[in-house]
Amino acid sequence: MAKRTQIPPRTPWARKASFEFHPEQYPEHPGCYLMYDAADHMVYVGKAKNLRRRLSSYFRMSANPHRRAEMIRRIHRIELFLVRNEREALVLESNLIRHHQPTYNSRFTHKGDSYYYIALSAEAFPRFVPYRRERANYALSGLDGKHTELFGPYVGWRLRNRLLEAMRDLFPVRTCHALPQEPCARAASGACLVPCDGRISRDQYRMVVQEASRFLRRPPVQAIREARIGMDECAALQDYDEATVLRDRVRALEHAALPQVVELERRINQDVLWMQDRFLTTMSVRSGATVSLCFSGPNEQNAAQPLESTHSMDHVVTNAQACEMLLSQSFLEAGIDIPRTRHSRSGQLLEICRLNHAYRLHGPS
Repeated sequence: MAKRTQIPPRTPWARKASFEFHPEQYPEHPGCYLMYDAADHMVYVGKAKNLRRRLSSYFRMSANPHRRAEMIRRIHRIELFLVRNEREALVLESNLIRHHQPTYNSRFTHKGDSYYYIALSAEAFPRFVPYRRERANYALSGLDGKHTELFGPYVGWRLRNRLLEAMRDLFPVRTCHALPQEPCARAASGACLVPCDGRISRDQYRMVVQEASRFLRRPPVQAIREARIGMDECAALQDYDEATVLRDRVRALEHAALPQVVELERRINQDVLWMQDRFLTTMSVRSGATVSLCFSGPNEQNAAQPLESTHSMDHVVTNAQACEMLLSQSFLEAGIDIPRTRHSRSGQLLEICRLNHAYRLHGPS
């Protein structure tokens, strides 16, 4: 009888390094996590709808080696950047990666991977087309990829495409790659304003494009409600294929309707300051994109660093306590804005800053 070879069981893969993870120290909240090594170099940035759950997944013991094993062993500390919803986490992650260029983000990103957008083409009669950064966008090939505006990012191609379909159903903008010599089938059905044969002027067409752009930036509640009603009606009639399409449309509209202020259309430089109990949180916005967060106490050496940067800002958004501090130290070269309401863009930025300040002072709620 042949002798059997005993295969030793796999030993659990240990990830333990200098960092000890305690899940109760992290909130069940959307945001981004920034991982640093012992030399205080940022090695990875990620996003999560639930930060505690996502971070816990990195530190579970596993019988199989994980492709991020090397990175996990290098982690020395983790910083959090809280936001209000999943869409803001997605946009913020993109901003942080572009600004800080962490070591492992490029290593874990496959060639050609990027976020999903809708682009408005740079044409006399513009089109709304699918778009991805750092990819060949064939819909814009005749324009050398030129576009005038981007909408997004979106969490996946399906969601992006459903939103694009919803917009085209409501606004009869052109979809053709090049203007045809004669009106097409979409023109005959009334789905296009037919700029190809001169039925509409450039100014009139652009007014419709502006309405469609507003829809993509923030779909109205009525559009979401109508899509949900249509989904329920199709399900009641057992038309499950159409109900699935409308379900995806509802999800796309709801995602696009989430507020997002971590990347602004205006390419401005500003600092957002929240001060409470002599602690200061500073959120930096550069060229319209939120790129960093700094928390400092009254006795820390870096407490004055955020204030020095206000000299080069277009304006500074603060709460009342931070404003008093700026005035007392004569930081007056930048305009100071104390938002009157949370609904303004400045008010929403200040609310995100307050959210992060509260977490650093009091821990997860």
